[in-house]
Amino acid sequence: MIDEQIRDFLFLRLKNLGYHLIRVKLMNISGKKTLQIMAERIKDKKMDVEDCTFLSREISTLLDIDDPIKSSYVLEVSSGGLARPLTYIEDYESFKYNKAKIVLKDKFLGKKIYKGFLQGVDKNGDILLETEEHELKFNFLEIEKANIDANWAIENNQVK
Repeated sequence: MIDEQIRDFLFLRLKNLGYHLIRVKLMNISGKKTLQIMAERIKDKKMDVEDCTFLSREISTLLDIDDPIKSSYVLEVSSGGLARPLTYIEDYESFKYNKAKIVLKDKFLGKKIYKGFLQGVDKNGDILLETEEHELKFNFLEIEKANIDANWAIENNQVK
């Protein structure tokens, strides 16, 4: 997919600039292609308007040279926001003790959606989630998508 190609192209380049790439998503919005890039500073996991402006210029230059998207598009650079997506296995350790919503690709114990507190990643690489009923382990590849629970983050001042 083009999203993965762009993610792979930008990942180390943004890291060298001091940023962690959260997500790359190419979407069609009202007939226009939009490339959404979510990132955050490596040192403190924050992102402000100046960071977005800086990265927008840098990414535009990089993509103009490589040109992976052959038609015109709008570039949006933003932070991960309150409901930050968890897109890399390292995110599950970085956001340990935060409440998250995990959507699985297939049902597990009769459900696809689980909410609970992240407990990190065990030595086997399984993601640990403590729900009200269970302590669960998921393989990263079993997860369709996951996000920090924005309501909990706001209520508990856990926004990073």
